[in-house]
Parts: sequence; C-alpha cells; structure tokens
Amino acid sequence: MARYGLASHVFVCRDEGYIVVLDLRQDRYFTLEAAKTAALGVEIPGWPASAPANPVPSRLVDEVALPLQRRGWLLEKPRDSKDATPVKAPTPEAELVQGGDFARTPVKIGPGMLFSFVAASLFAKFALRFIRFERVVNRVARRRARRADANQPLDLERARQLVAAFGRMRVFLFSTRDECLHDSLAVVEFLARYGLYPNWVFGVRARPFEAHCWVQHAGIVFNDTVEQVGAYVPIMVV
Repeated sequence: MARYGLASHVFVCRDEGYIVVLDLRQDRYFTLEAAKTAALGVEIPGWPASAPANPVPSRLVDEVALPLQRRGWLLEKPRDSKDATPVKAPTPEAELVQGGDFARTPVKIGPGMLFSFVAASLFAKFALRFIRFERVVNRVARRRARRADANQPLDLERARQLVAAFGRMRVFLFSTRDECLHDSLAVVEFLARYGLYPNWVFGVRARPFEAHCWVQHAGIVFNDTVEQVGAYVPIMVV
C-alpha cells in the first residue's frame, strides 16, 4: 500500500527532466529534478518520475519525501490526499475565433453584454489582487461542477459570439500583454454569466521556466492560439 499522497492544493507534471509543482496555497511554482525524486514513485501513486527498477530502501524514500512533507505537499496516508497522476487535457486543435480576428464574427453588443463584460473584468482584477488564489480557483471549480451539465454539449456558436464580443470590448479596458491570468479569469466569469462553463487550463514549461493559462473546451482554445498553448504541459485544469 502506498505510504504517501499529494495534498489537495498541490499539482504536479513533468516536462523533460523536471517535475514542476504548483502550490495553490502559496500561489507559486517550483521545479524539481525528476531523477532525484524517482524514489517517490515507489510510494506515491502516479508520481511522474519512474521508480527505479531495483528495490528502494524505505530510508531513501523517506529522505526524498521529508522536504516535500515539510512544505505541505505530501501527506502520509491515510490522511486525506490524492494520487500524483498529472492532469490530462485534450490536445489543442482549433481556435474558437480563428486567428483572434474578433471583428469577423458578427455579434451585437448591447448594454447588458457591456455590463457583463465590465463586471467580469473588474471581478477578475479584484479577485486576483485581494482574494487568495486557492479560493479563486476553488470557486471556479465548484461552480463548474455544480452548473455544467455533462450531458449537454457546450454551445460553441454562442461561445464564439461571446468571446468575439469580449475581444472587441477588451481593447478599451485592458491589454492581454503578459495578462493571461486576468484575461482568462475574466473570460471564464463573463461566459458563466451566460451559462457557459469551459475549462480554465494552466500549463508550464520547465527550462526556461514559464507558466501560462488559457480557456479551453475539448480541443478548442477560446482566448489564445493553438501554437502558443501547445508549447506548455498542462499542470492544472479547472
């Protein structure tokens, strides 16, 4: 029986020779050399570094696990924890608004839509500045679990119109340059006002380290390009 599990606020993935750790509670990313953590594969289901072929002494596993326990990333079972299996997200294959050309998608922007856009954008700005990031993510996850109907396909045509409208209005309020977090949360909040609940995807690459996030449903990217997001390994899908 596995001795350790991952804390619920921690997510991991592997990019080449590194394990990337996202600690929601600290709102920080960390990188570990995969080879130096391989012993954990013996005692943590799903750990993204292959366990050594030869038996690993418990003492060695404990030496590797102890620093991660002290950070609050690993929990000894039977405490409430989860497997360390990295998340899977559908491979990005298409863009909801081709090439980000919002002007070519016909949509009427009325006062109600403008109000929804401003409200969603201001909420995203407020939440990311004044609310713990873990709470922001959990709020989005709970709402999606509660309201998204797995048996009802997401209305992509309606989503395309709304995202195009969002893109047109966005240029008057804020820029997306280096603002993927705010932009994606604002899109998620805006679409939720119309009963649409796509995924909020977080991705990383280890060397040189970069983190990015975007909105996606199945293999369709809402607010980015396939080329851009394809360069990242998903670490968390909300």
